[in-house]
Amino acid sequence: MKLANGARRERPIPKRQVEAQLGRDLAAPLLKRILLTIVVAGLLLSAFSAAADFRKTLILAIGNSAIAAAMLAAARRGYAQTASVVVILALLVTTVYAMITGNGLLDDSLLIIPGIFLMASLLLSTNWLVFVIVIANVAVVATGLAEIHGYLTEDVPIRIQYHDVVEIVILLGALAAFVHYLVAMLRRIVVEARLAHESVRDILDATSEAIFIHDARDGRIISVNEPTLKMFGSTRESFLGQTPDSLKDSPAPFDGAMAADHLKRAVNDGPQAFEWLAKRQDGSTFWVEVALRCARIAEETRVVAVVRDITERRRLEQRVREAETFRAVGQLAGGVAHDFNNQLVGILGHAEFLQEGLTQSPELRDCAESILVSGRRAAELTHQLLAFARKGRRRILPVDLHQLIAEVIALGKRSIDKRIAIEQHLSTERAITLGDPSALQNALLNLLLNARDAMPKGGSVRFATEIIEVASADLKLYPALSEGRHVALTVTDSGIGIPPENIEKIFEPFFTTKESGTGMGLAAVQGTVLEHQGSITVKSELGRGATFRLLLPLSETSPVEEPAPLSSAETATSGKVLVVDDEVTVASIVGRTLTRGGYEVELCHSGQGALDRYRPDAFDLVLLDVMMPDLDGVEVLRRIRAKAPTAKVMLMTGHAGESVETRLREFSDVVVLSKPFQPKQLIEEVRKVIGGAACNI
Repeated sequence: MKLANGARRERPIPKRQVEAQLGRDLAAPLLKRILLTIVVAGLLLSAFSAAADFRKTLILAIGNSAIAAAMLAAARRGYAQTASVVVILALLVTTVYAMITGNGLLDDSLLIIPGIFLMASLLLSTNWLVFVIVIANVAVVATGLAEIHGYLTEDVPIRIQYHDVVEIVILLGALAAFVHYLVAMLRRIVVEARLAHESVRDILDATSEAIFIHDARDGRIISVNEPTLKMFGSTRESFLGQTPDSLKDSPAPFDGAMAADHLKRAVNDGPQAFEWLAKRQDGSTFWVEVALRCARIAEETRVVAVVRDITERRRLEQRVREAETFRAVGQLAGGVAHDFNNQLVGILGHAEFLQEGLTQSPELRDCAESILVSGRRAAELTHQLLAFARKGRRRILPVDLHQLIAEVIALGKRSIDKRIAIEQHLSTERAITLGDPSALQNALLNLLLNARDAMPKGGSVRFATEIIEVASADLKLYPALSEGRHVALTVTDSGIGIPPENIEKIFEPFFTTKESGTGMGLAAVQGTVLEHQGSITVKSELGRGATFRLLLPLSETSPVEEPAPLSSAETATSGKVLVVDDEVTVASIVGRTLTRGGYEVELCHSGQGALDRYRPDAFDLVLLDVMMPDLDGVEVLRRIRAKAPTAKVMLMTGHAGESVETRLREFSDVVVLSKPFQPKQLIEEVRKVIGGAACNI
């Protein structure tokens, strides 16, 4: 019978056929023991007959021993049934010969015939038994008739009559029927017991858990099921008879003493459940969950151990713990980044003012420039923190990944050794995804620079893309993805590779193998990819480079070209701005910057204060901080727009959480300026908004 997938389903074997097969399995070893017994008994009888000068007995004993020895050899070669037939017929012939040459039907040899019936019942089928019974009775009748008519070679002291022959035949028939019934009943009991044993074993082998049966007295392993052999990569013989002492080489503290203690607790205190670091035959270790229970099996006290492989479960639990840790670190990073970005606004702003004012002192201007450089590096670090925490302000635009790869290669060539060749294998014409172009560009640039650092003596970096279909079955491997078409973007280098012990750590925040660096690069890359509903994996071998594989959802939307910058005629260079920020330093820097840019500025340090001061005809622009203690910037924006729907408003933020992003969707014309920003950037954006342009940055 064929299944749908082409496999064949085994037909159930009839019970009669199973019984016959098991009967043959039981008969074969029994026949060998009977034949061996006949050989030994025949040799002893031969020795006794030779000593007593019983020539006839000696001949019969030697003949039967020779036949039994020959049939024993045949049985060992697989001819058990043939050997059984030959031996039974040989015994029958010997018995008849003994009666003919002895005392006829009253000879002691007649007592061998019931034994022949018993052997036929044990070793042969019912049909063969009937044949043997018929032959035996025919031989008895023939012998009896020969005795009655005086044809026997020996003088028989007592003559039998016809009714004696009939009585013997009836008696032998009754004995044959009784023997057949008795043997059939015993065989059925043995077969049913064996079938029950086979069923229990099949059930145990069908489970997915490993099962050990221990002797409760010394912990010795009595039995194991088939999954145990697969789970531990061992043979049944290597388990049987083992005690907890055999676990001495297991990793501490999972040794024999602890195993013996658990077994003792199961016997004395009741069922036990615990996790255990098990060891395979090849020396590798894996985590299992063990359940111990004491039970009575076959009138003996045993301990049943059910062992389940939980390596994958522990791996998933570890991922959950890591995710919770990353979430906590992300929340901390968001809070730190918000406060740090506010401080950086003051640092960068004052440093730029100092640089502009120190025209007479080149040395001091260099110091101010150093402050600016350090401030920008600190700003990049907070940017990486927010990318890792996935709390940065992102634009959602159609991004052409092929164009993005070209831009990253163009940027990277400025800082990459000329001995490193950059290749492109773009196997698809269209590779569009929705996301933030700047964030994705930073992620790819980070991967390119990591590849550069892995090839100090030169090599090659290859960017490749292809379209793949993510099915529901793949979501177990990529839980962050959804079903559908995705762009697979790989970055492969021919560098020194990543050590196996570092593969699981490279996306951890602050983990780095470089002498200098923050260790936030790959953590930020992972944060960016996950924020774009994607997945990132890495494969590497020492000396064979590394491959980073990004999966990003494929979009059918066409990329939108960036709008051209506004001309000076389209931008305003004057106006009145209400600056609202609870950080006095930030408000001061923003106010001074706008004042130097030609704007009239009024400062405010609370959301409610801004609402109290705001009048539609009093300000050309309201510049709001998002995070404020009383009313946040989004709520102030909503209330201002309720009074004046056309009011021009800008927001500033160190980071924007998901709730802020959601609430800002109804204000698509509002610009959100990410901190820290430099004075020139602030002036440029304010001019755009007051001049009529409004675009999120």
